[in-house]
Amino acid sequence: MSHTEGSRPWVLFDLDGTLFDYERAETDAVAGTLHSLGLPSGPDALARYRRINRGHWAALERGETSAAQLRTQRWADLLAELAPHRCATTDLEVLATGYLQQLAAGSHLLPGAEQVVARLGVSHRIGFVTNGLAEVQRPRLAASPVADAGAVLVISEEVGAAKPAAAFFDAAFTAMGQPPRSQVTIVGDSLSADIAGGRAYGLMTVWFAPRSASDPDDPALRPDHRIGTLELLPGLLGT
Repeated sequence: MSHTEGSRPWVLFDLDGTLFDYERAETDAVAGTLHSLGLPSGPDALARYRRINRGHWAALERGETSAAQLRTQRWADLLAELAPHRCATTDLEVLATGYLQQLAAGSHLLPGAEQVVARLGVSHRIGFVTNGLAEVQRPRLAASPVADAGAVLVISEEVGAAKPAAAFFDAAFTAMGQPPRSQVTIVGDSLSADIAGGRAYGLMTVWFAPRSASDPDDPALRPDHRIGTLELLPGLLGT
């Protein structure tokens, strides 16, 4: 497939859970943060954190909270469960900053991510689109082998809107130079953010679902394509 720079189609990649091994980075960062407080960091604590964290990210997607609130409130909620006596004596801003620094150091890519991005970069323009926090995503991406592949990086915190909101995609398309929507594919692991947002905006959607999961019943969440490994993506896109 041969395209001039201006006419090449785009692939927009979500970062966490699509290109980056977020679970590995999160596990290490949560354990390190709880250890700094002298609190247990076993499977129960991690499961509690993930449950609380999912709730806050879902609220962010719905526009019910901000990234600034999310970064500290999830830790306030966790401490309320694990160690209520520490709530009044813990500086949540310091705690949240330390956690995010540890999370940003986890720049491990998922299997095949580097090779797939490099292969698609020959025929497509690459963009990175994330609801993650800027202080995590920018250093993590910069330290990764795919850093130079992306023509644009769009971070919800910086543009003032999160996937699946149309305002997020408006910002992305401004950064991309307003290509035809028919020439843009979004790839992500989140049905509620990547697939719902991409579908509503008129993009081709590819759901990265490496684990066994049922296809969604809701038409608004139904992807155009589903892949279980990233290595299937180039063939799907004709490269």
